[in-house]
Amino acid sequence: MSTCINAIPSNPDIDGIGIRLATYLQLFISVITLAVSPAKGVDSWWAIIITSLGLQIATIGDYHELSLYHALVVTWLTFPVFIISFYYGFLAWGKREIVGEVLVGIGLHMTFFVGFCLWVWITAPTFGSNEECNDMIKFGMFALLRPTGWVRYFCLYIVGIWTFAVSIMWIGLVCLTVVNFIARHNISFRRWFEATPTPKWNHVPSLNASVAVLTGINVFSLILSIVMIELMVHANADIVEAGSDEWTFGQIIAMILVAGPLLNLWGIMKTEYALGLSHYESLKFRPAAAFVVRLRGYRGPWPDTVQVGSDSDMEHELTATR
Repeated sequence: MSTCINAIPSNPDIDGIGIRLATYLQLFISVITLAVSPAKGVDSWWAIIITSLGLQIATIGDYHELSLYHALVVTWLTFPVFIISFYYGFLAWGKREIVGEVLVGIGLHMTFFVGFCLWVWITAPTFGSNEECNDMIKFGMFALLRPTGWVRYFCLYIVGIWTFAVSIMWIGLVCLTVVNFIARHNISFRRWFEATPTPKWNHVPSLNASVAVLTGINVFSLILSIVMIELMVHANADIVEAGSDEWTFGQIIAMILVAGPLLNLWGIMKTEYALGLSHYESLKFRPAAAFVVRLRGYRGPWPDTVQVGSDSDMEHELTATR
């Protein structure tokens, strides 16, 4: 095991208290927005995806000046976004086609996040500056572990599974693109393709049930990320220079930018309040309002009979006015 002679330089723009707090708040606001009104949450969904991509791109661009510690913090900061990015994909379960915007967001972030994690864990022993300290870093994964030890191989195994899934996804998209291209220019092939029966899902969960489950998963991933990051920050204080608690220009800007998602959530909450609980039909597309109705002991048919995979549901969900 190597000895960490010089402390790891602090980088407040990655692990600073302002960046961490701003990221936590933005993720929490997005989770609440998606739970209250999935139809109007696409902007918040894209906002956290762009934030996550920005953190990863900044780390890649400046990796010579960063340490393995900072890269591992970024993996945990972006992990909840990786989970949340599948939100609209699962809401489209049972449909033959997923809205292009959702497909782009899922594919883009999934590919980038998996590639980033694969790069970090493969190069963990020699990653970035102060590589002599890499053996001394404490990585949080339900416990404090050495990232160059056995947990590295475990993480590579998990990321390897994700890499396989991403590869299958892109191979499938390429094959589908080729098939569509051939069908467009070959009449007989197009007729055969159009005559292919569409799979029917007989047990597609309702929108409100799906949102409840997905919100629980999103909240769990966010709490797990926060706990692991804060555990790492405090556990590595002895080998990282002081300065992460200083409020720099970048951290202040990050906190100010949280106002955007917060105002968006405020507008959605006002709309939900104005609609009230009397619009029975609208409750099928308003999970939070439907949940309040159930908490109040409403008796009668539960207003979520529209299935997630139905055309009317997804059309309302992803093409409604934001």
